[in-house]
Amino acid sequence: MPAYARPEVVELAGHEDHVAATRLLADIWGTTPESSPIPADLLASIAHAGGCVLGAITAGGDLAGVTVGIAGGPGADSIYSLIAAVSSVEAGKGVGRALKFGQRDWALERGANRILWTFDPLIRRNAHFNLNKLGARVTEYIRDYYPPMHDAINRGDRPDRFYAEWRLDEAPPAQESPDAEDAVPPALEQGPHGAPSIPAFPASDTVRVWIPQDIEAMRRADAELALQWRLAARQVFEHAFTLGYRPTRLGSDGAYRLTRTGD
Repeated sequence: MPAYARPEVVELAGHEDHVAATRLLADIWGTTPESSPIPADLLASIAHAGGCVLGAITAGGDLAGVTVGIAGGPGADSIYSLIAAVSSVEAGKGVGRALKFGQRDWALERGANRILWTFDPLIRRNAHFNLNKLGARVTEYIRDYYPPMHDAINRGDRPDRFYAEWRLDEAPPAQESPDAEDAVPPALEQGPHGAPSIPAFPASDTVRVWIPQDIEAMRRADAELALQWRLAARQVFEHAFTLGYRPTRLGSDGAYRLTRTGD
């Protein structure tokens, strides 16, 4: 694996920085700058109000990624991460990790001990990063977390989300062996022709929920099949959460491990 220079994570405070961040977000989400997920004027307001507006800067001075967070209510011990995004050119170079740990440092310096955010449960790379690398906990599965979204990534999909909590004083979980993964019964798996298959929910304290390798590519190639996976995952996750199961990690086989907890 090639070695990459770690980007510098800095606060984005000026209008030029906010405009550049907005343009980067628009490029990632496939929108015009005017329809960026977070416009420059809002970034300016968040920064001026004391919010977390950070950028990852490469050795060449380019903006490689952006993360934005806001505080909870007065006296809250957490911040809510609105967005975290990395340029496609810089993907796989540690930019996302640098941004997230930059946000962690920012939060700890201001007395917060948790960072909260949502992520799409069908995107494997996000699940791997959030659960396996950071050790975040998924506390809720929320159907239609957002109103209908019209960007190139989410258009036509159901915006269901996992709600994640990263406790900043905890270490990431230890990884289990592949042998342990093979013994876990499935609650959602791939059936014929790539369609989802939902077996009877296993009588086990840990179950496996498989998700497609690249749901974003599937949405572009076969929107109907991608929707089938969304609705199947919704059915399984909602049922599992009702029974007290929570995702603990993503296995090397591309399946979540959901464990019955006492929470």
